[in-house]
Amino acid sequence: MKKLLSLLLISSFVLLAGCHFKKQSPYNRTDDKQDYERLLNTHVFAACLNIGKPYATYSLANLNKRPSSNHPYYKITFVNGPCKGQTMWTKHVLVKTAPVGAEYLPKGTVLLRNYWNPKEPYNQEKVDSWHIGIVADSSRADKGIVDLEFPRDSHDFMPAREGVYLHNVRYITKPEIKDVRTFL
Repeated sequence: MKKLLSLLLISSFVLLAGCHFKKQSPYNRTDDKQDYERLLNTHVFAACLNIGKPYATYSLANLNKRPSSNHPYYKITFVNGPCKGQTMWTKHVLVKTAPVGAEYLPKGTVLLRNYWNPKEPYNQEKVDSWHIGIVADSSRADKGIVDLEFPRDSHDFMPAREGVYLHNVRYITKPEIKDVRTFL
């Protein structure tokens, strides 16, 4: 009985010491990639220029107020970009986005891409202008590049095309957005 009690006492001491150690040193990465992703996840993207158009420019913004049943607009304050510091009411807000990996992206997938398309993605000076693009080809995804189309309206079947680094592209998860073009 004494051996069982001493074994139980020792194991509980080791368990408590392990828990105490975890509380003193939590896992918290502070590299550039983690800080950049945290910045994008703690803000929303709101249309700043050409609002309501397929080629609207989006910038990071703080979400001040969500829409309600009697007022269907978001109140946001831009934190960077051409409208930095402005507060406005708008419906054109991308509430949630997620990073894109090197997986296959089906043609027609709508993504948000960084306008500056920097080779070094964690440059805080150039994280201010984003546009919506549609996947045209993802055959170069293994090289870290996806080809996107940027239609100007619902009748633009020969839009501008550009290769974009995958680290400058994000999925739009909320709200769901579809291709603006209507195919026959």
